[in-house]
Amino acid sequence: MKKPSFFYSVVIFFVRTFFKVFYRHKVYGLDHYPEGSGLIAPNHVSFFDPPCIAVSCPGEIHFLARETLFKSFFGKLILALNAHPVKQKATNLQVMKDVCQILNKGHKVLIFPEGARSRDNNLLEIKPGIGLLLSRSASLIIPTYVHGTFDIWNRKRKFPKLRGKTAVVFGSPIRWDDYKGSDRKKAQVLVAEQLTHAIKGLCKWYEEGHQGLPP
Repeated sequence: MKKPSFFYSVVIFFVRTFFKVFYRHKVYGLDHYPEGSGLIAPNHVSFFDPPCIAVSCPGEIHFLARETLFKSFFGKLILALNAHPVKQKATNLQVMKDVCQILNKGHKVLIFPEGARSRDNNLLEIKPGIGLLLSRSASLIIPTYVHGTFDIWNRKRKFPKLRGKTAVVFGSPIRWDDYKGSDRKKAQVLVAEQLTHAIKGLCKWYEEGHQGLPP
């Protein structure tokens, strides 16, 4: 596993400390977390989801962000934290190419398969595009469940609460090899269905007491 840059390590240290102090943050399922490239695919309910996931991962991860965010000092900051600009009018195909380029370099990329933040803390529909991305990248998907960030900073709150409890749970990876013999379009739908089932399973595992290894 590539050693994170000094700046990335320092920022992650302070953000991780923040989450542990204010939100008693916990991480589960690291036995499922593989080396090499991969798509980290979590539920999405809060602005806090990206940093919460970043501090839970053993190594560096990469993000996608709107190109407009890179036109200020903040842009330089997130660029140093492995954010990659996405053009405002970029097509889905171009975004997939960008993600595949990052994966081909052996990195992990955080991608929210629902495409938007949930308004009610329930998982939104996961589109087959995640299956297409998996098929094109020859990588794997790491199903991920984020707990607690909705209560702390959901769409209705202007600012986050400074008390709460957060957790990130990593599940068993989904590999394209398991679908190679199937029709490509049908396989993409099946990948989306498997990811949906996996995230809901991780949520259930956590809420029922988080004992043993996550599914």
